[in-house]
Amino acid sequence: MKERILVCDTSPSLGKLMARRFANMGISADFCRGNISSVSRAMAAKKYSCLLIFAFSPEKQLLELVSAAAEKGIHVFAGLYTSSASVHRSFRNAGAAAAFTMPCSVRTMCKRIIMRIGNKDTILSRVEVFLEETGFPKRLRGFAYLANISTVCLAAPERLWGGMSELYGETAEKLSTEASRVERAIRNLSAQAAENGSVSRLTDGRLAEKPTNTELICAVCDKFSRC
Repeated sequence: MKERILVCDTSPSLGKLMARRFANMGISADFCRGNISSVSRAMAAKKYSCLLIFAFSPEKQLLELVSAAAEKGIHVFAGLYTSSASVHRSFRNAGAAAAFTMPCSVRTMCKRIIMRIGNKDTILSRVEVFLEETGFPKRLRGFAYLANISTVCLAAPERLWGGMSELYGETAEKLSTEASRVERAIRNLSAQAAENGSVSRLTDGRLAEKPTNTELICAVCDKFSRC
């Protein structure tokens, strides 16, 4: 099914602007007002692959709408006017593919959604999108190494405490390099991420200086599992 996004917002100016921005980026998009009845009518009239909604709180009817859409295979994105972890978790538990804290620029929101719908098939590609959104420089070799190791540890968290040598070795074998280069590349990526503020964003301001490789991987797994 070709991607088609329904943008639902109480502000026609913002909603229409976002729909136009998606169209300019090559994704068909429509706008409707952000109340439950309007969204339901719009979804009944056309087939959509993605739904973008905005909310202040996890109202029961809205969460039911999210669940119903997700069950139909529609990718739901929620722009939430709160940073509350419990509110974000409520929408994700209902089936939202991602929840973003508002305010968020139209350009950033559109880019994040397009990146996610274009990389929705594997945990690895989702981790790569997450790292890129957080600001980790993809051009550095350590980016791919960090993404691969984080994916392994997300699937088996106990690997985080079993020593890094084995993880470096597995990653090196998979990506045709050497374990020592994997370790150095992640250290370099960590330093760059600390300088550009990515580490601070990753840890919600709890850590700004360069973390060790183990600390960085733990932070990635922790934040990814909660977003």
